[in-house]
Amino acid sequence: MKGSPYSVVVCDLFHAHDPDHETWIPGFPTLELAIEYARRRTWTSVEQMREPGLSPQEIRRRWMAMGEDCRVVGPEGVVYMARAELDTFLAQPPPPERRDWVGLYRALLPQDFTLTYTWAAAPLPPPHHFEYEIMVTSPQQGRLRFWPDYPREAPPWDIPFHPHLTACILVHNWIRASLPFPTDWTSAPSQRLGGETGFLQVALEGRHIHLNVHELPDEERLPLHQTLQAIVPSHLWERCFARRRRYINAAYPDAEGDEQEPS
Repeated sequence: MKGSPYSVVVCDLFHAHDPDHETWIPGFPTLELAIEYARRRTWTSVEQMREPGLSPQEIRRRWMAMGEDCRVVGPEGVVYMARAELDTFLAQPPPPERRDWVGLYRALLPQDFTLTYTWAAAPLPPPHHFEYEIMVTSPQQGRLRFWPDYPREAPPWDIPFHPHLTACILVHNWIRASLPFPTDWTSAPSQRLGGETGFLQVALEGRHIHLNVHELPDEERLPLHQTLQAIVPSHLWERCFARRRRYINAAYPDAEGDEQEPS
């Protein structure tokens, strides 16, 4: 995603031989923030191995067997490896202000960040149309409104959820990196003849932005659309579409199956 060029890769050393032993943490807008996150997380992991009486060599062996190691990856490749500072981490505990790697990541998203994303499928005959609205009212609170049909045919299903932090950070960074928008992307909501539509409203650092997502070029629209969908937990999408299939079977028993789901 534009605006988030750096990621931290976290290696679980205890499971280093498993295929899924690494976790990617995207969303860092600057190299400095990514390095600081990697440093804090690795240093804290080393500190968790420390016990009274253990030598630095013993702490090192414990960390290499059970700890976490981080590296920073950007457009230029691997740009930082936390284990290069291992001697420093072993020599002394991290100061209090260098321990909170969780708080550093959460701070990438301002507390006043809110958004509403209203999406509608192409205007096809029933039962091949559905709509939804994703609302984030705070970094901790969200609500999905899902219409299994045209709104005139069926009321929405209201589902509260906890927004996915990384997806919110990626959207926030994309908006910041894209400013100022071309006028036709931010004009009054416009319909897209014969196709899906998406309207995004974002409160960002005192600004209120209205964006016609369907007006974006595909290389911008598709990653943004998919990231907006990822704000909602995947199991809620699965629940909505399973419920929608039941709705279609009851309301349109003679219709062919409709399997359109978020991509």
